[in-house]
Amino acid sequence: MKSFRSYFVNALIEWLLDNDCIPHIVLQCDLPNVSVPEEFVRDNRLVLNVAPSAVHNFSLSKTMIEFDTRFNGVSHHISAPIGSIVGVCARGHSVGVMFEPEEIEEEPTVTGDAPDVHARARSKFRFVE
Repeated sequence: MKSFRSYFVNALIEWLLDNDCIPHIVLQCDLPNVSVPEEFVRDNRLVLNVAPSAVHNFSLSKTMIEFDTRFNGVSHHISAPIGSIVGVCARGHSVGVMFEPEEIEEEPTVTGDAPDVHARARSKFRFVE
C-alpha cells in the first residue's frame, strides 16, 4: 500500500490555511535525499513555513516536497522525500500532528527475489495539542 503521508500532509496544510493559520512542516534532515540549508538545522530537524506567502514553486507530490524559500534574505531550494516530513503544525496555535520518519527507499535494484511486503514498519503518528 502506498504511503498516506502526502495526502495527509496536503490536507493538514489546506485545513490550516482555511482556518487562517500559518502552516509549518518539520523535516527530519538526516535522511537520504533531504536538501536543506544545513546551517539552520537543529537536532537533525528543520521547521519550515509553507504558507503561500513564504514559498515559491511549491510542489507536494506523492513522493517529494519541493519549494523555494528565503532564509535571512537568501533564496534556497528545499527538496525532501515525503517520508522525511515528521510534522505539520500551525504557528501560534497548539494544533499539529507529529509522525515518525518513514523509511526512505533508495532507487530500487533489480533482483530475482520478491520483496518482503511486511518488512517495513508501518508509519506511526501522534496528535500534538
